[in-house]
Amino acid sequence: MKRKNRLLRLLSVCRVSSREQSEGYSLGAQDQANREWAERKGYEIVETVRYVETASKQKERQRFRQIVNRICSDPTIDGVVFHKVDRACRNLTDLAMLERLETQKDKKVFFASQEFPQNAAGRPGIGVMGVVARWYTDNLKEEINKGFRSKIEAGEYPHAPPYGYRMGQGSNGSKLPVPDAPKAETVRTIFKLMSSGKHTIDTLRDEVFQRHMYFSPRTQRWTRSHLAKLLRHPFYIGKILWRGQIYQGKHEALVDEQTWQRVQQMLDGRNRCSHYKRRHFTYGHGLIKCAHCGYSITAELHKQRYTYYRCAQINHYEHPVRPSWVPESVIESQVTDMLDRLILPKEIYDWALAYLKNILEKDVDDAEQELRNLKKRATDAQATLDTLVLKAAQTKDSLAEEFLRLARQKQKELELVQRQINQVESGKQVNSYDAAKILELTQLLAAKYVTFPSPKKRQIVDSVFLNLRLDDISLCGAYRLPFAILAENRTHPLNSG
Repeated sequence: MKRKNRLLRLLSVCRVSSREQSEGYSLGAQDQANREWAERKGYEIVETVRYVETASKQKERQRFRQIVNRICSDPTIDGVVFHKVDRACRNLTDLAMLERLETQKDKKVFFASQEFPQNAAGRPGIGVMGVVARWYTDNLKEEINKGFRSKIEAGEYPHAPPYGYRMGQGSNGSKLPVPDAPKAETVRTIFKLMSSGKHTIDTLRDEVFQRHMYFSPRTQRWTRSHLAKLLRHPFYIGKILWRGQIYQGKHEALVDEQTWQRVQQMLDGRNRCSHYKRRHFTYGHGLIKCAHCGYSITAELHKQRYTYYRCAQINHYEHPVRPSWVPESVIESQVTDMLDRLILPKEIYDWALAYLKNILEKDVDDAEQELRNLKKRATDAQATLDTLVLKAAQTKDSLAEEFLRLARQKQKELELVQRQINQVESGKQVNSYDAAKILELTQLLAAKYVTFPSPKKRQIVDSVFLNLRLDDISLCGAYRLPFAILAENRTHPLNSG
């Protein structure tokens, strides 16, 4: 009602799908068209938002959602104007967001090049254009995939080639992957070393690094995943893997098929090895993060018996100094010290245990009383239901229908009460003294921790601590609730708040 006495204040939103379009005149042309339309209508453009974002992938539409949320929350903006429907969205989820702007938030949505009535009759038109935009995107995707398939069937590769190749010119002038001399030689050496049978992925990493064959100038050391992917890739024997099928490519092979097959058999043999057992390190696999760069702390076995931990990104630029190798015994000692901080003085512990037991006993009494009340309600509802059914059977016509209607209502009430009874009874089956038992266990945890097996130690650390960080050799972190309360109050006097 307030907008009748003033001009509509609109946000001009301009979108393109790619960075290449943003460098041209698309965004400027959209904004100019939006402003000319607003001037003809007598509206005011308060601000222009220009951004680059695909409209077909709903998961990637973060900027669009930010704009919609801003329009919803800003009382000085009455609506938004886009150039066309497909400049706003090309999926039905975002189209529904625009409709909610109008129906729930009382905001106006306009399209400068497509006029729609601002009423219920105009919304189907917007919906049709949105469906057309969605169809255009899906159809374009299918046509692109057809083009990819035809190229691949012809032996051409439509994407960026893997390590060891670069895009060059084929004999007929078309783009074709060609060997990149220094990287291609590295690929041949990697396959030759692996096919010798003297290396695993880990020892191969070290050997390649010692030979100064770097993955890239910035990332010199090859990762295990890079090497595993390279050794499995059929592209190096002149073949193309696309959507689970193998096609013969026109590009030059870097490795002969016999060597490639020998490497595959060796990799398959190691994967099927019956005595292979993955090492489960107690404090590895993402349980602790690096305090400097945030990467996971990884573990390695030295001399086949000593476990050491360090940052997985040991060469990360955020490290002021090279991270130290930390023995597992040092980390375990610090974990035990942190568990020691959960031990309460005997006076406070006795008081807390008694308090918990009194509270829990009261909860049990309250649950018993609630259960008795619910069972009485269920008995009364069943008796009323039986009476209504009997009266319905004894009467006729409209009166019988009325009794049956009341009986159905009472049946629903009875089912609801029965569900409440089941919930209370299932709650009673859970040990009501769990909180007291947890308190008792925390007082013994530090002393027993070193005797637990590795999986149980890991489970305890994950349950008790939050955001564990390793700063050089120092372990730090917070406690989860309720352990944080114990750690904070262990030194407080008994009468503290």
